[in-house]
Amino acid sequence: MTTPVQQKIRDKKRTPAQIVDMVKSGDWIQPGSVGGDSTECMKELAGRIGGKALKDIEIWNYASFFPHPEFQQVDPRQEYHCFHEYFFFPWSRRARDAHNVTSWSHWGWAMGMWFCHYRFVNAVKENRGLDWWWNAASPFDSRGFANFSYGTNNANIFSQCAKKAVIEVRSDYPWAEGGRFNTIHIDDIDYWVEIDVEKYKWPQINEKAIKAKPEEQAIARHIMTIMRDRDNIQLGIGSLPSACVGAMVDAGFNDLGIHTEMLNAGLIRLIESGQVTNRYKTLPADRGRSVWTFAFPVDVKWYYDTINRNQELAVYDISYTNNLQNLTRLDNMIAIDNCVAVDLLGQQCSGFYEKRPISSSGGYFHFLSFCAHSRGGRGVASMMSRSKHGTSRIVPFLPEGSSVDVPAQLAHYVCTEYGIVNLRGLNGYERAAALISIAHPDDREWLEKEAHENGLLAPRFPVSMTPKEGGARRYPSYNDRRNYKIPLSSDFWGFDWDEGYQNGK
Repeated sequence: MTTPVQQKIRDKKRTPAQIVDMVKSGDWIQPGSVGGDSTECMKELAGRIGGKALKDIEIWNYASFFPHPEFQQVDPRQEYHCFHEYFFFPWSRRARDAHNVTSWSHWGWAMGMWFCHYRFVNAVKENRGLDWWWNAASPFDSRGFANFSYGTNNANIFSQCAKKAVIEVRSDYPWAEGGRFNTIHIDDIDYWVEIDVEKYKWPQINEKAIKAKPEEQAIARHIMTIMRDRDNIQLGIGSLPSACVGAMVDAGFNDLGIHTEMLNAGLIRLIESGQVTNRYKTLPADRGRSVWTFAFPVDVKWYYDTINRNQELAVYDISYTNNLQNLTRLDNMIAIDNCVAVDLLGQQCSGFYEKRPISSSGGYFHFLSFCAHSRGGRGVASMMSRSKHGTSRIVPFLPEGSSVDVPAQLAHYVCTEYGIVNLRGLNGYERAAALISIAHPDDREWLEKEAHENGLLAPRFPVSMTPKEGGARRYPSYNDRRNYKIPLSSDFWGFDWDEGYQNGK
């Protein structure tokens, strides 16, 4: 006997071709979040543009990891369609480099505030700013719910932005336990399509085989000097997180917690090591659970087996994981993220460098800035001292055409293979000296010369300005300040001053 819910599910099923038949020239489309990428509907859409049927299509893209080279093949100069990209992956950079197409904007803060809440969200569906939202999800359960799984992320926001919602159901998506806003009901979507997961496989990478470079291992060892038992961890993308996890395992830390944007192989390995208990989290709802919001399932079976119905994990929407108030309330948060460049003022760039998009600010701004404002919190900008082109990543000033993704006044730790420095509380001379001390040795003379010429180092004063935690220039160690909380909330919002937190006791 068919239940009412089962009948609704049957009635709303369409093919990708039927969905794109309903798309009109001039429509605005959002094709899913990271981990929730649209595949078949986007493929079908690409076949309808390029002068064939549809024109003036605008795609508001959100870091889609599933590449769609067909758009560049059929309309390389974007004369019939236009991509607005909020996080560049290599295929987006190639389109920009080759034809100077694809608009770039900050993902993260700008994405949530400008793109959604200010511009497109509306309680009345007919008044919403986007025409279509296409997002991947798990199969429906018996009550008519689908699970956003790897792409929980911004799905809740997108569901409030579009006139028509289409769910692309993937049988290879696990049921990720919440958290919050990790499911959607058949009543809240307009149509759904069934994805051929054999034809549209996720790009696969053997993350377990990735070996960290010696420089990354050195960076990880430096970071371990400011880590302790019961830390709550956020890790960014790349091979450095694997190096950090290996160093954490070697260091034997206990009772670690996880509160992250991206659930990656390094964090899964850390969970499997038994060092993660989440027992001491200061957000009560998350005690005993590792919190995350998206994942790239580049090892489908491993990720599926890790996530499916796992009560020790909690997937949340990004408005929870990256929230200023939540991050500042999580004691002993440490965020470890990759950086493109830091200048001697302490300004950090991760998204757009020398007039070229690299990726975007993403969660870099949220975690580096806000984790550093929790009690005992740290935001660590990590990078190798030189780029793959042999240029210094520590520069006198960020070059023209570079984004400032973390401003100098919110900078905290910076780490290279040559050391780790804490920029908090340093004056201009001390900050320049600290950063020069962890630059590549062959770049230090040049940086010192530039710093002197621009008044960033004292011209004649004989005392060394290089601070050292727990030593030189009366600088406190991390242990001295582990119980300290910057009075960000008190000063901004009038919260009570907590004497115990502010004096570091």
